[in-house]
Amino acid sequence: MRTLIALMLTLMCSVVTAGAEEHAFTLFSADLPDGWGGDEKEGFTFGEGGEGYMLILTCPGADGESIAAAVSLFVLPNIHHDDSATHAAKLAKLQENASAPRPDGPFWAFTGQPHSRSIDAPAVTRVNVTPEKALIAIVQDTGEHGAEQVFRSVRGLTDESRTLLGQ
Repeated sequence: MRTLIALMLTLMCSVVTAGAEEHAFTLFSADLPDGWGGDEKEGFTFGEGGEGYMLILTCPGADGESIAAAVSLFVLPNIHHDDSATHAAKLAKLQENASAPRPDGPFWAFTGQPHSRSIDAPAVTRVNVTPEKALIAIVQDTGEHGAEQVFRSVRGLTDESRTLLGQ
């Protein structure tokens, strides 16, 4: 029975990632399934100063207007020099129904509902920081659109982005 379940999960993951193609951006690359796209913004001013970077990977909804799934990556200055657990705890307070942050590989992760509703789906938020930068990854999916697989395919293209991803 376990073998059958493992086989089914493997097949489901391969169906989601079938047709995935690597897309490279400034700091990251990711394997995006057919229909997914990405947009990045560099050098925007963030909070108390400093420049930020964001990469938003999305899968459009069936209506072509909405977003069915998204992986949002933010690299921001670690202004307060927080560690990952502290930074995640601060972010969890900003989401509705947030769970307590917990270790998740190189990240501290929690679930919750972000206040920005470009996609109406709960999120898994992962945080990892260095003394200089913070990576915030928000994964949302309204169904079986492969957002978690897309997140797992993300690779850093610079020393700093690889460190933030724990690679």
